[in-house]
Amino acid sequence: MAGWDTTLIMSHSALRVRKSKRFMQKQTEVKADRISALPDSVLCHILSYLPTKNVVATSILARRWKLVWTSLQKLDFDDRQSRRLPGLMGDPMPGFEDFVQRVLTGTQPTNITTFFLHCSRPVDLSSFHLWVCSAVRRNAREIELYLDQNHRVELPEELYASPSVEVLKLMSDFLIKVPAGGTCFPNVKILTVQLESPENTLTEKLFCSCPSLEELSIQAYLNDEGPTTKFVISSSTLKRCTLWVATEGEMFTQAEYKVRITAPSLERLHIMSDIFGKFVVHDLNSLTDVILDIVYGEWSRVDPNRSIQLLQQLNNTTSLTVSYGVLCALDHAYHKWFPALSHLQHLEVAVGAIGWAVLPVILSSSVHLQSLVLRKQSRFEVTEEQFGWIEGDIVPNCLLEHVKKIEIKGVEGDEEELILVEYLLKYSSVLEVMVICFKGSVSKPERRDIRRSILQCETILGGVGEKYLYMPSSLPDGDNIVEGVSVFGVHAWCGLLYATSVRLLLYQTSKTACLFTVFIPLLLHFI
Repeated sequence: MAGWDTTLIMSHSALRVRKSKRFMQKQTEVKADRISALPDSVLCHILSYLPTKNVVATSILARRWKLVWTSLQKLDFDDRQSRRLPGLMGDPMPGFEDFVQRVLTGTQPTNITTFFLHCSRPVDLSSFHLWVCSAVRRNAREIELYLDQNHRVELPEELYASPSVEVLKLMSDFLIKVPAGGTCFPNVKILTVQLESPENTLTEKLFCSCPSLEELSIQAYLNDEGPTTKFVISSSTLKRCTLWVATEGEMFTQAEYKVRITAPSLERLHIMSDIFGKFVVHDLNSLTDVILDIVYGEWSRVDPNRSIQLLQQLNNTTSLTVSYGVLCALDHAYHKWFPALSHLQHLEVAVGAIGWAVLPVILSSSVHLQSLVLRKQSRFEVTEEQFGWIEGDIVPNCLLEHVKKIEIKGVEGDEEELILVEYLLKYSSVLEVMVICFKGSVSKPERRDIRRSILQCETILGGVGEKYLYMPSSLPDGDNIVEGVSVFGVHAWCGLLYATSVRLLLYQTSKTACLFTVFIPLLLHFI
């Protein structure tokens, strides 16, 4: 009986193990089926966030996944993801062309949404044309192309007349031939082109030949030698435009370019350039946001009056961001005249060794300004004597009546900075928020000293005692608000306004710059 009992116990034990294994297997199958049971359309949508190389690799997971990739509507080919390294730098990527051809042949010949092709190595140009034509014939809505060739590659003719392409990004310098009929890319709404030493026959025609264009991005590289490059942008549908111009000589370049823009629907204009080109704009009645990031220095051979002329043509905008280079050009040219920026509501300016003299002029011309951002920066080291607010005889009307928010970035604790803060708090009668952002290199003890100097300033506090203030012993970590303290009875130095409370909030940004924010409430009344 003892042996029988032992055998019976072992049988029960083995049975439990088998049942446990079957249970675990069923549970695993159930968990796997939750994904595998999804329809192909859902699986393909999930897989569309992966490169096509990784999507095709899912075919080995199980029988259910063997043909899922053939229903892909987003094709993403990038030879930089290949693990098979080529021999010499000029050699093609081994197996890449065969892989692209196999995927295009194996996928179902239905409509696709996106065709992305990035070739950092040479490819057979006949294959390239076949791939792009295949995407066009499948009614691709978005096409992005990059070829790292030592010469310009001509685009397939089918691409120019495609009725399905709405987003076209040409990320390398292709040979673009505008059709004789004058219309190309008939339904393209978003166009990105990269041009290297372009010919005027292209830049004067291409951007006027796209009847549906809404967003245009131009990346142009200009040589010092050769004729002046002319960009002509004329579109009744264009809403957003970005022009990026780089030159060979950079600061000491001899290159020159001209831009003519006629776009009644244009809302946003962003210009980045190594030099000041000549701009002529017409009918920018819808323009609301302008960013000017243009290099200018004492060495520049360009007439600084171009900056004034450009601002005059953009005076309908409500938001303006000006780089340090643009401010330097304005500083050299404003003595003759300055345009009225009567529609401007938000202004962001980068200031450094130069530009403080023209800043009051800009504020005086922006009579309806509501938000002001000042960024302290410079390409070179500057002394405290070079940096600082220059108080004019007349206070800008926008400070007295309209400015509600002021932000100062890159503060290092110079005496001139404190003078600027005092001036702005003194005359900004309707101010609601002031944000002071310290430069990342400023240490925590230095930040505490700067904060203390600002808070103890008689101009700001109007004689309120220290007993109304709470000074945290340490700076916060993370992005969360750490402390909120109310201070009552704070007077504005102008002698007419009385603020019911000031709240102190501390922030710590991801770039280790501490923000010290003073909130002046809306409820202001006369003493």
